Amino acid sequence: MIVHEMQTSLKSVLKTKFIDISFISKEDNAPLPPAPYFQTELTLAEFELISTSRYAARFRFHISYVPMEGKPVATIMDEMLESLTLLGVGGRPCRASSVAWERPTGNDGVAGEGYFRAEYVIQMTTDQEENDMKMQTLKQGGGLK
Repeated sequence: MIVHEMQTSLKSVLKTKFIDISFISKEDNAPLPPAPYFQTELTLAEFELISTSRYAARFRFHISYVPMEGKPVATIMDEMLESLTLLGVGGRPCRASSVAWERPTGNDGVAGEGYFRAEYVIQMTTDQEENDMKMQTLKQGGGLK
């Protein structure tokens, strides 16, 4: 349930902030729309036990932007990074623990396709309803605030 809420919130932010850009989720296996469009992929969903009754749910998304000609990534970079900083999940704010633009380099030294990476952490208790979440973010270095 929480995974679906995270994906729905991300989709909502992208559709609201970038009205003229289509959205598709890689998990949907739908045909690709014409450019420009965003394609999101959930690359990490893990639950880490913090104590006997608390755990952290961690989510990482890769968001690829396929631009139309004449509208490269640089034209949306700042607005995109800012819009990914905060999601509303279950009616509560969830701040990103990290947001970045990445362009990985392969073993051959050639830069691959770039993507935006956004990571979110939600702290919950085992006896808590998913609707009653406590949001926290990671400090630099990995500890929870």
